[in-house]
Amino acid sequence: MPSMPSLPGTPSSPGSPGMPSRPSNPSIPGFPYSPFGPIGPGIPGNPCGPLDPGSPGSPRSPRSPLSPLNPGDP
Repeated sequence: MPSMPSLPGTPSSPGSPGMPSRPSNPSIPGFPYSPFGPIGPGIPGNPCGPLDPGSPGSPRSPRSPLSPLNPGDP
């Protein structure tokens, strides 16, 4: 029976309410937003330029090795 009084002591758990006070987290969302702005427009512009002219040249290289192989079969 004495163990029962121990139950009423659990109410002390209300201390957990301290967790919800973490509203300070909202400050985190601000970090990713600032870096995303300058990095986003800067990265896509650089690779897009040099990659465009380079792609058309690659398809030509595989054609050269194919021509010598054809005459070699017969």
